[in-house]
Amino acid sequence: MTQLIVKPKAKRPRPSLQITSVSSFVYHVVRWLLDGHAPTAFRGQRHFGWHSLPKIFREDNNVYDSESLAVRDIVSLHPGEFEPDKTMFDRLVRMQHFGLPTRLLDVTTNPLVALWFATEPSSTTDEFHGVVQALLVPQNRQRYYDSDRVSCMANLANLTKKQKIDLSIAAIESNSNEEFNNTPIVDTLVFQVGMEKSHFRKVVIASDLELPIYVKPKMSNKRIIAQSGAFMLWGTQIYSGAEATRLRQDRIWIHEDDKAEIRRDLGLLGINERTLFPEIDKSTKFIADLYGTGGKPRGMSTLL
Repeated sequence: MTQLIVKPKAKRPRPSLQITSVSSFVYHVVRWLLDGHAPTAFRGQRHFGWHSLPKIFREDNNVYDSESLAVRDIVSLHPGEFEPDKTMFDRLVRMQHFGLPTRLLDVTTNPLVALWFATEPSSTTDEFHGVVQALLVPQNRQRYYDSDRVSCMANLANLTKKQKIDLSIAAIESNSNEEFNNTPIVDTLVFQVGMEKSHFRKVVIASDLELPIYVKPKMSNKRIIAQSGAFMLWGTQIYSGAEATRLRQDRIWIHEDDKAEIRRDLGLLGINERTLFPEIDKSTKFIADLYGTGGKPRGMSTLL
């Protein structure tokens, strides 16, 4: 395990398969297999060249170096918002919801939701054409929200930059997991986990902190429910060159010129900004945009 954060600079190549309509997408999805299995989750992005990384690891911000301060600041400023959250993972989900860069990556179990995000119009001339990515996550890298492994990985967000480096050095230099667990920095991590799990035993597996895992969250958030949401949770390392650690994935792309029509058709299927973002500010924007263009949603009465 290494603390070196490898940020891939080259854009990803365009996938070979192009989707031009909702119907062709559905036809492909029902037959979409990875190593003989249906995908675990999907993710849509408005540009095919972007790497799927959590915001905190992207090059357009430096929040990672001050991650522990950022998570404390947001809770300090809005304590009431985080009052229902019992674990650090719960807090990370809420922070992600409000736009703070975290070590979480949004995914969905509904491919039509992923398609909607892939059809977001591009605002730059060199980052256009959307992509839907299908992920196959092995069972040993899937966890529920209350997993001890999830608690250990999520609480890395409470460590300072130096502490995260110390943790990686301890993992590299330790000859056994027992030796790793006897280091002071693991004591620090265990203390953070113990704040939410008083029963937690001091058994931290170094390799468990390294690879991204798929986490099934509590369906206690309106947006998660609406988007059939789940998360990929990153630990101490965001990229591994070892083939055995990479998740099996496949991608299809959408031409920029097809995005608008695909979004209109998705709207007929109930996949639109109003349903995916059920907060009142999103609903008012959706309605204002709709009637501002002279339209009317299917099934909505004109008598208000």
